[in-house]
Amino acid sequence: MTAGDDRIYRAFEWILTRIPGGLGERARKATGGRFGIGSQIVVGLGGGVLLTIGAILLALVLMSIVQRGQSEVADEQIPALVAGHQVTKHSEALVRASPQLLAAADPAALEEVGAGVLLEQDSLQLWVRQVASEAGADEGVEDLAEDLVASINQIHESVGNRMTYQAQLGEMQATVEASGLRLRSRLEEAIDDQYFFMHTGLRELEDVPAPVSRRQALDEIEQLTGLLSFKASENEATTLIQQAFTQTDAALLRANRERVETALSDVQESLPEIRPPLRDTLAIEVSALEELWGGPTGIFQTRRRELEEIGRAQELLTRNRLTTAELDIGVAALMERVQMTAREAANRSQFLVRLGFWFLLGVILLTVGAARIAWKAFGQPLILRLSSLFETTRRMSEGDLEAKVRIEGNDEVGDMAGALEVFRQHALEVQRLNLVEKLAREVQAKNDALEETLERLRRTQQQVVMQEKLASLGALTAGIAHEIRNPLNFVNNFAVLSRELIEELKEEVAESVGENGELDRELVDEILGDLDMNVSKVREHGGRADRIVEGMLAHSRDEAGRAEPIDVNQVVDEYAKLAYHGLRGTDSAFNVTLVREFDENAGEITGISRDLSRVFLNIVTNACHATAARREEADASYSPTVLLRTEDRGDEVIVTIRDNGTGIPDSIIRKIFEPFFTTKSGTQGTGLGLSISRDIVVGHGGELEVESEAGEFTEFRIRLPRESNIAEVTATS
Repeated sequence: MTAGDDRIYRAFEWILTRIPGGLGERARKATGGRFGIGSQIVVGLGGGVLLTIGAILLALVLMSIVQRGQSEVADEQIPALVAGHQVTKHSEALVRASPQLLAAADPAALEEVGAGVLLEQDSLQLWVRQVASEAGADEGVEDLAEDLVASINQIHESVGNRMTYQAQLGEMQATVEASGLRLRSRLEEAIDDQYFFMHTGLRELEDVPAPVSRRQALDEIEQLTGLLSFKASENEATTLIQQAFTQTDAALLRANRERVETALSDVQESLPEIRPPLRDTLAIEVSALEELWGGPTGIFQTRRRELEEIGRAQELLTRNRLTTAELDIGVAALMERVQMTAREAANRSQFLVRLGFWFLLGVILLTVGAARIAWKAFGQPLILRLSSLFETTRRMSEGDLEAKVRIEGNDEVGDMAGALEVFRQHALEVQRLNLVEKLAREVQAKNDALEETLERLRRTQQQVVMQEKLASLGALTAGIAHEIRNPLNFVNNFAVLSRELIEELKEEVAESVGENGELDRELVDEILGDLDMNVSKVREHGGRADRIVEGMLAHSRDEAGRAEPIDVNQVVDEYAKLAYHGLRGTDSAFNVTLVREFDENAGEITGISRDLSRVFLNIVTNACHATAARREEADASYSPTVLLRTEDRGDEVIVTIRDNGTGIPDSIIRKIFEPFFTTKSGTQGTGLGLSISRDIVVGHGGELEVESEAGEFTEFRIRLPRESNIAEVTATS
């Protein structure tokens, strides 16, 4: 143990003794009185994470304050501004709609325009009420809006009345024209008959001609004069009545009325000169014409009301423009007050944002400093110790049993180093015993020539025993190296990844200072999440390394692993990600797409979790290596892919791991499950992974199958029963 480690452990013990309420004693019992890897990581990285979380909480508080200010603008001022704009918009639309009402050609067009006007009126009243509620408008704006709406309604009513009068006038005009035609027809006939009598003396063709004195009698002359006078007066009256239909000035209409009445009076005066029964007929027509002209609902009164409605509509149109101008002025004053309030709220929010930025910057700098201290105090020494332990294990797996194991620290790594040293001593002892046995056999052979045949047989038997021992020793040594290397690699890789994430966080802070002063909260949350995951994974694999050592010791004592429920989808996904991140940690250029097709009904099986997880980890790692090897030779279109599939088969679950890597040639596919068979060069593989994996699967009552095509794919299918036929199985090292 180094002096620095000793100081750390003493400090940890001192902290435990001063935790109040018995918590320190419970923590001492839980940790065994030592400062383990998990504790080191929690203290080292956890402190930085807590500081970062504190900074985020502070940011959230400031953001909530800023949000309230923004909400005030968004929920009060902006709706008021929008409402004011809408009031102006709809009031102007109503003013523009007024001439359209006046220009409507018929009731259908009037109703169509009126429907649009009604919508605009409803919208105007709605927005005026919103302005009143949002901006605190006085009743003057609402009164102006009500006046505008009422005026538009009056215009609509006036145009409707005018169209009614126009329709009535049209009917009256048709009646006047029909009456005029009838009168002219009768008058022409009567005048022609009178002229004919006065010239020929005949009333009918079969009559006897009257004498000239009778034809030129005074009553006949008066009859002709009356007819001509009636015709002239009637023509004048009809013409003047027709002029009334087109008269646009009320004063001229009144003057026209007097002229029409005079003409009708002349018509009446000419009637006594006409003999009955024609006089009676003409009198009825004249009376009807007088009633049509001067009655309460006659032509003159109807035309007068129509002109009054036209004038009234023009006055309302002018008043609408004035009302709209006053309404715009009132709304503009309200909007100016709202804008001033919005500017004040925005200024307050801007001040709080600047204040929050400087607070966050200070806390983040403090967090970065604490993370650096944690790395120097805990992370870097731990990596160095793990690297030393890994190097020693590698040399021992190559047969160098003289390599010294460096035992440091009172934690899991120290325990692994101690266990490895015990194993090394045992291996040396076995080696010495084998040498002694060999020397004894040689002495026995020289001293007892008579039993040479027996000695040869004995030596052969002993050699077989020795080879078995060496094979077992080699397999055990390589297995330990193989299994310890995985958690050590994960610890190293996640520590390096954590260092990179810290550097990334520093860069984000620096960029935020150099640009707009705002942190990318999503990126910060992602980095913190990755740091938290790395911490948990380092602790997990540190614990796994500890379990490997415990498993090795259990193996030496013939202890057994305990069967337990295992969530298949979770274990396959977890160890696939561990394999991927482990390879990424050693080769940053490595990449592969993990495609998951998990059956939700796969559920749980009964087995030894650490052994089955070793199977999945080993096969996924081999699949990733195969895709990496193919990528070095393939073109740019090649996409490395590893498919992970689980399938519920009732009493069993099938796990399929398929890659599109280099594949396995037919010449060696039958050898891949043999111990120590490997296609990897140097020390990259021991050849025990698939052999151990098959033994684990078979030990659980399952099957491990492989299918491959060289240069295309490799697919492993793992069949596992739901309920293993064993309660406990011997752990495979």
